Amino acid sequence: MINAGIIDDEGHAIETLIWDLRENYGEEIQILFTATGPMEGIRMIRANKPDLLFCDIDMPGISGLELAELVSGENIMLVFTTAHEEYAVKAVETMACGYILKPVQPDDLDRIIEKARNFVALKYQELPVKGKIPVPDNDGVELVPCDEIIYCKSDGNYCMLKLTGNKNLTASKTLKYFEEILHSEQFVRVHKSYLVNIHHIRKFLKRDGGELVMSNNDIIPVSRHSKPAIIRLIQNHL
Repeated sequence: MINAGIIDDEGHAIETLIWDLRENYGEEIQILFTATGPMEGIRMIRANKPDLLFCDIDMPGISGLELAELVSGENIMLVFTTAHEEYAVKAVETMACGYILKPVQPDDLDRIIEKARNFVALKYQELPVKGKIPVPDNDGVELVPCDEIIYCKSDGNYCMLKLTGNKNLTASKTLKYFEEILHSEQFVRVHKSYLVNIHHIRKFLKRDGGELVMSNNDIIPVSRHSKPAIIRLIQNHL
């Protein structure tokens, strides 16, 4: 079952979307809440923890884009709904996993629900799954082997994953998301913007307060708070 929420300042838009969801996906979608205001919606998100959130962009007070920043730490598949096509580009630039133009078309809704099925299937499995983690991006969800992750770097509401083979992957999730789902025995937060795979640490440098040389030769800063723990880790395990 996909647990969903809807935030839209237009009541008729909420009613139409509810009808579409129940008529076409009634056996797999449960609507936990609806809200006509963004602040009410934020409270409902934190109280109900939905898997899928449909959110209007153009709302009074707080826009859907601003709301996305406020709930960036939640493990939610966020989908913007908008009647204005020019907002579509802005939606793609945020942590959203997609957008739907109003009036909602069946093919667009099918596309979103298929992505939601994959998102929920991965979300409720024990993670990592066979040594892999789900990494959401604007196209869907990619399964990435944990051992191939050298480090994760925060980039606002996004996170950049540096992988072996000189590959980069930009995820529409925060660094906190990856810190929660990756094994703490293997991945360590060494800086407010960096989470590193200890198996890929090559060297600790004393300069500038502390830096790590990773297996791909990238240099990662170590915060003053993290430095003692990193030194102990290197002495005892690496």
